Amino acid sequence: MSAARPPELGVAWGFKKQSAIGTPAVAAECWTLNKIGAGIVNPEMVTEDDAGEIGKGHEFATATYKSHINVGPAPIEKYLSSEIMAWAAAFGLGSVAKTGTTPNFTYTCAEAAPVTDGIELPYFTYVQAIRQGASDLFDHAFIGCALDSFLVSVNSAPGRQSSRIAMNWVGSGKFVEPGTITLPAKTTEHEMPGASLALTIIGVDYVTAKNIVSLEWGWQNNIDPTKGFYPGSGTQSGYALRGRLEMGTRVPILRFVARFENGSAEVTKLIAGTTGTAVITQTYDANNTYTATFNQVAFRAALLGETDNIVTISVEASPQYASATGVLDVVAKAAFDDICQAPV
Repeated sequence: MSAARPPELGVAWGFKKQSAIGTPAVAAECWTLNKIGAGIVNPEMVTEDDAGEIGKGHEFATATYKSHINVGPAPIEKYLSSEIMAWAAAFGLGSVAKTGTTPNFTYTCAEAAPVTDGIELPYFTYVQAIRQGASDLFDHAFIGCALDSFLVSVNSAPGRQSSRIAMNWVGSGKFVEPGTITLPAKTTEHEMPGASLALTIIGVDYVTAKNIVSLEWGWQNNIDPTKGFYPGSGTQSGYALRGRLEMGTRVPILRFVARFENGSAEVTKLIAGTTGTAVITQTYDANNTYTATFNQVAFRAALLGETDNIVTISVEASPQYASATGVLDVVAKAAFDDICQAPV
């Protein structure tokens, strides 16, 4: 058998959420999507030894003991599509309601409310393999994975590079090798280019003004994997597993770069502490689009600089909690059914 190359890597992950952290999805609940970069995930078997123990007569280790299994943080980076935007918003924010029918499914997503939704995030299964089957190089199914962050980047560039999403996930440690999930046929995606952007922040339509240069927005859950261990959290081959993955101190992300012109008011709004909404939309067609709304934002920093020999201003926004509407709402439309829905 010849040596393998990274482009042979096949990946799939659950579009439906697992019924429990230790219960894997089945193939019919997973999709196969392209991603950018090889990014092979490794289960890390963590051990400890007795070097620091007293009574051996020396300071050297004489035995090794099993501790736990780490999986992740692991990245997924993709060109932005309606399917992956709906998936990231649902699994990343933690609260989702599905409406609609083919071909217009609507996923209304918001940050989970700890009182009603809890602080445990929805789980999915992640599969990776090279030459899956009798001659596979490796075939892993990672069970009980939670999305720690997603970041959408929209840039001044033609083609697919103009619109990307970067995500990071953390696993419970549980995995199966070889996996029991055959990689499904590739899912058709509907990519949303940067040229489709509509953007209004605190009353300014940056697209109509033709001065937006770049935009980043997203969400960070700050999962603390160490809190996943507790008495009875589970084991695999003598190694401890995490029995829960919970959101930590969540951080919304919004920043942008715009051309700075006479009358630009970013610095004025920063000094005055002006607040308003930020509304972001990207579109493939009427059935494949999203609108992200930060319900109340102020500017934290506004720095003059230059981009490609044009004077620009880099703005770091501060999304805030609005008492009636929360922090972030994402309404994502996709032609794909059952994203982040419970298995039947």
